Amino acid sequence: MKTIILSFLACLSTLALFSQFNGNPQTAYHGQLEITFYDAPTEGTPYMNELYKTGKTTINGGSETSRPMRYNAFSDEMEFLSNQQKPLKLLKRENIVVELDGKTFEVHKYRYKGKYRRGYFNPLNSGEVVLFLQPKKRLLKATNPEHGYESMTPAKYEDDFEYYLKIGDNLFERIDLNKRELFYYLSDEASAVKKFVGENKLKLRKENEVVALLNYYNKIKSEKSKMDISPDGSTARP
Repeated sequence: MKTIILSFLACLSTLALFSQFNGNPQTAYHGQLEITFYDAPTEGTPYMNELYKTGKTTINGGSETSRPMRYNAFSDEMEFLSNQQKPLKLLKRENIVVELDGKTFEVHKYRYKGKYRRGYFNPLNSGEVVLFLQPKKRLLKATNPEHGYESMTPAKYEDDFEYYLKIGDNLFERIDLNKRELFYYLSDEASAVKKFVGENKLKLRKENEVVALLNYYNKIKSEKSKMDISPDGSTARP
């Protein structure tokens, strides 16, 4: 990451307007302006865990393979080591599921800035309606000091998680965790949902609260589905 620190040259004296950083400086001159470039370190990591850990890939729900793996949350790539210890990227396909570091990584198609992409998501519950976490990271650029006595803010990676809601096989939509959005998507059971939220004093701004609501909602839908099926397995008429 190139950072720019400016120092002005006045006559024979030089006033250095920068702090010390690790890295190799490169200097360019333009009139009375000296521009010094530094390779400053970036804080944080693009990985959820930099260390390779044994992960399991399942293809089409059957074939399984174990290998050293790690997830790059900045580039949204699942990396693994070959038998020759060469780092490679796993194909990003919907029929491949990864179990890594206690988490499940599924590939889903989603809409981003008007275009469809494929990405990795962590399912947080099971059932007809599922909450997914997209474990992304973003890179914040370094900022230069406005004054000589201020320190530079280095570039750093930080979490940029997003949530998606999957309803059956038809909907995979990004959502914000709040009552308004959850009530909208679960409106077919509005009365029961609102009663459950009120009795349990849920604000629906945290993962565990949303998962609790979805588990309750899915239970209602499952019980109603069973009631609609007659003992001989045929669909009961209303």
